[in-house]
Amino acid sequence: MAGVTLEQAAWRFEIMDVIHRYCHAVDRRRWTLMDSVFHEDATYKFFSIEGTWRDFVAQAKGLIDPIGPTHHQVSNITICFDGDTAWSETYLRAFHQVPADYPPWTLFSLAGGGVILIGGRYIDRFERRDGEWRIAHRHGLLDWRQDHAEADGGLGATPTEWRGRHGDGDPSLPVMAGWL
Repeated sequence: MAGVTLEQAAWRFEIMDVIHRYCHAVDRRRWTLMDSVFHEDATYKFFSIEGTWRDFVAQAKGLIDPIGPTHHQVSNITICFDGDTAWSETYLRAFHQVPADYPPWTLFSLAGGGVILIGGRYIDRFERRDGEWRIAHRHGLLDWRQDHAEADGGLGATPTEWRGRHGDGDPSLPVMAGWL
């Protein structure tokens, strides 16, 4: 592989910022941030969810909004540039606290509730349009899943005021204000 140019190094940080903003949007339920993550005509495929990115957000809201805290961490971000197109692979680990009354027929179903940990990857095609990098297509892959029945991830012993919150009640609002 040829050396990375200074311009590509800057683009890498822009792309990583988009990936991180996606995780924040899901975990804090700030779904409007997705407008700054995906190009308007972007497509998405992850588990049984497939279609436009707006289809994904509608389905994700239905799946994720009713559960407790989620926490997505990403690492091992590899990016390959081809002009105004970039391909990336991002490893992810995610924590999902599932309530006992969560519907039994969904992706995050866990009889009696508990914690689901997943490991997977995002394979993204980014495109730079009008000088801005956003996702044009995302293909999510699941590499492993661990179910922990009747666990709360240790949150039961944690004071409410120490916990993260969804939406504008979370202290991270000033960090994201420029995109909201």
